Amino acid sequence: MPTWTREMDRVALLSAREAETFALLGAGWSNRRISVRLQVTERTVKAHVARILEKLQVESRLQAGLVALSYRHMYEGTVSQEIKAG
Repeated sequence: MPTWTREMDRVALLSAREAETFALLGAGWSNRRISVRLQVTERTVKAHVARILEKLQVESRLQAGLVALSYRHMYEGTVSQEIKAG
């Protein structure tokens, strides 16, 4: 089972908006739901997701979500309660 250690180290490369998107991916949110939450278009969310995949060096949205889950579990106190509550 992957530990996502290298990928979690790259989370610091994410912009603030990408980090918000990343956290919501980890919570299993769809692009549409993320776009409503962040008040941006789905196209913008897709662009954020593409940059997240590139920066974390993962191949899929699923992998990015798994990294986000691992990151959240490792740094539980630093994740916004508002994002976790969704």
